[in-house]
Amino acid sequence: MDDEGDLVRRAREGDRGAFGELVRRYQAPLRAYAARYLPRAEDVYDLVQDAFLDALEHLDRFDPEREFGPWLRAICRNRILNHFRSLRAGRRAAAALVDRALEEVRGPMEDDLEEAGRKLRALRRCVARLDPAQRRLVEMRYRREIPLEDLSRRLGRSAAALAMALLRIRAALQRCMEQGLGTS
Repeated sequence: MDDEGDLVRRAREGDRGAFGELVRRYQAPLRAYAARYLPRAEDVYDLVQDAFLDALEHLDRFDPEREFGPWLRAICRNRILNHFRSLRAGRRAAAALVDRALEEVRGPMEDDLEEAGRKLRALRRCVARLDPAQRRLVEMRYRREIPLEDLSRRLGRSAAALAMALLRIRAALQRCMEQGLGTS
């Protein structure tokens, strides 16, 4: 079995087989590490694969006097942190999208009830086109105002997965309404 330092040296010189051996050695422990923080297996696999790609791309920055595993785990940790940052940013963007949609519906009601009614009918048509699971999620979150954490427990899905699903649903509803109202 090759020494880790030798594998790293050979991988730095472009030996893909040597890097493949490093992947083989560290893939399972790195997945276990990521799985402690990410509830979805797909996210774990994607994130670990990206961490290995980052490691390969930046192998020239690795200090061969140090152990490879902790360096790789640090890359993975940074990927996990970035994953959660992007989820938070997505939630903020989704909240802004909902706020804009609510302002569009509420604002004209005071000035133009006909326009508000037209938007409301378009929204109802678009919601009716969603598949049943999506309609149920929209109903629970927005009509019954069930907090995301409670939905997560009820539906057996992570809050992050539900937030992403709701983001996608809102974007689809926005596109549908724009098409239905002729504003796209």
